[in-house]
Amino acid sequence: MLSKQNLPLLIALICSIEVSIYLWAVWTSTFDASNYFAIQPEFIFDKCARIAGRISSVLILSNLLMVGYYGIQKIYAVDKKRDSFLILMTLFTVNHLIHLLFVILRFRSHGESITLTGPIHIGGPVHGFITFSFIIVIPFILWNFKYLNKLLYSVIILHLLNISWFIIKTFSGKVKPPDHPAYHNQFGIVVLTTACVYVLYRVYIENKRNSTVSSTAANSRLPQA
Repeated sequence: MLSKQNLPLLIALICSIEVSIYLWAVWTSTFDASNYFAIQPEFIFDKCARIAGRISSVLILSNLLMVGYYGIQKIYAVDKKRDSFLILMTLFTVNHLIHLLFVILRFRSHGESITLTGPIHIGGPVHGFITFSFIIVIPFILWNFKYLNKLLYSVIILHLLNISWFIIKTFSGKVKPPDHPAYHNQFGIVVLTTACVYVLYRVYIENKRNSTVSSTAANSRLPQA
């Protein structure tokens, strides 16, 4: 299923799902206020952005678990695994761009705007803009570099952790106990945090293995007494 031949179909599937989300949000805006799913018309894009963001969370979680289970080096050692990983990264980019569109429309529907003013700090608007820019660029980088090197390895890990941090930050912003505990968001924080720790553990194991191999190779070249 996750093959390069199916990538256009998978992108079309993601787009179809997002269109369905929009149509669902529009439909629920016509429900009677007593209906559990009913929303006010001005909150259509709020609902779209929220659900699209959750799909992005599932996609990035898939990448994290794949890296945690196999490790970047083993993924790049097998073409099929590498293609699956890159396809998931590409689908995340496509979905998150649609999520960004919903966020922009959400701001416009409330008479608000997204600004990049203010001090530069982690988690701020400028950091968010850089992150979104890199989300767009990363698939092109990954598809054009077939072989893994230390720089690409570091870029992939930092990119995954950076995105995860933003999603966790978004989830935590919606948890406001005791009035709004948002247990599903708390669950999302725990799952993504655990996945990030899993990735860091795999990075440690891979680097430890590389160090051992390098040491063994260096010792084998030493002249024998």
